[in-house]
Amino acid sequence: MSEGGEGNGKTEHREKGNRKKSVRRGSVSRYVIFAISVGTLSTLSFHCNLLTGPHNSTGPDTTSSNFAWTVDTIGASGSYIYDVTIVNDSLAYAVGLLMPSDSVGRSNTIYWNNAAVWNGTKWTPMQVPDYYDGKNTFSTMYAVFAFGPDDILFASGGDVEHWNGATFTTDYAVNSLINGQINKIWGSSSHDYYVVGNGGTIVHYLNGNWTKIQTSTALPFQDIWGATDPKTGQEQILAIASDKFGLGGQYLVELNGNTASHLKDTVSAQERLSGIWFEPNQRYFLVGSGIFEKDSLPSSEPWNGPFIPLDWYTFAIRGQGANDVIVAGESASISHFNGKRWIGLNDLVNPVDRLQAVAFKDNLVIAVGNRHESGVNYYGVVYIGRR
Repeated sequence: MSEGGEGNGKTEHREKGNRKKSVRRGSVSRYVIFAISVGTLSTLSFHCNLLTGPHNSTGPDTTSSNFAWTVDTIGASGSYIYDVTIVNDSLAYAVGLLMPSDSVGRSNTIYWNNAAVWNGTKWTPMQVPDYYDGKNTFSTMYAVFAFGPDDILFASGGDVEHWNGATFTTDYAVNSLINGQINKIWGSSSHDYYVVGNGGTIVHYLNGNWTKIQTSTALPFQDIWGATDPKTGQEQILAIASDKFGLGGQYLVELNGNTASHLKDTVSAQERLSGIWFEPNQRYFLVGSGIFEKDSLPSSEPWNGPFIPLDWYTFAIRGQGANDVIVAGESASISHFNGKRWIGLNDLVNPVDRLQAVAFKDNLVIAVGNRHESGVNYYGVVYIGRR
């Protein structure tokens, strides 16, 4: 695994196909993640002090919302974090565009990193290679998903890179099937997984073969999640498409192998959606311009919500039980669901931070995004909570 951003002068930046990989020098504020010169800003011993109204669920109120938080800014101006995955309590990866500082502290716009690894204490920059025509080229990474410490998938604009603990392998075959960039990855193993992205794209990888799935929508798929029903042993996989920055409706699909079934059981068309998480036949959550939930799909019952513990747009949701769910969004708005009520962690709110992805494992939460100053300078930002 190569680390650092110094390079050898041979690393090339490229575009191919219809990717959204390129970042123009001098205009990187929109397509960036994080170069790592880590500085811890603050460690917060946090207590929850904002409750929503009572939730209609009678589920168990058994999980704590008390986390101790560390907030880091990462990288020089122009850095941005797109996604994060947790392997264990001392190993995590984040991806995007990483802007290292040069010798005098300015953004280095020649050598970029595109990922970072966390060892439980600090973040270290790294370069995920994307080989093209026999050359090691640079590509912004938009998604990451871990199956284990030596089994990690990274997605650029249109390729998938696999880390096996010793080497990276780039899979180009998916590129011709992608309508724009890949936004998220989910799967049961690195032999059976899905990538979702712009232009209504869902592509299934199974044992070396890629299949593009017909979805009948041009909306960008923002998120995908799957889980096994402990009662039936059946796996359920759902993906949500929506224009999160405008009014374009939503498109919720259930995946079964290489087939996508449109579920019209969704929230009102004016709502924008960015994330999905669920436990099959227990509780389903959609997030965006509010938090929406229901107990079963499909169902004639309307979605409950929107719950808005903190008054900002919510980009991401992950959980580890129907009574232990985390959401993150605009202005560093982070909220926890304990089975009965949403609790807004409003001591964390910062109007210059936007959190667009979150990972939650055991008692560890990592939320990532960017900090924008004066609407011009962008820095990677990481919120780490330990319970």
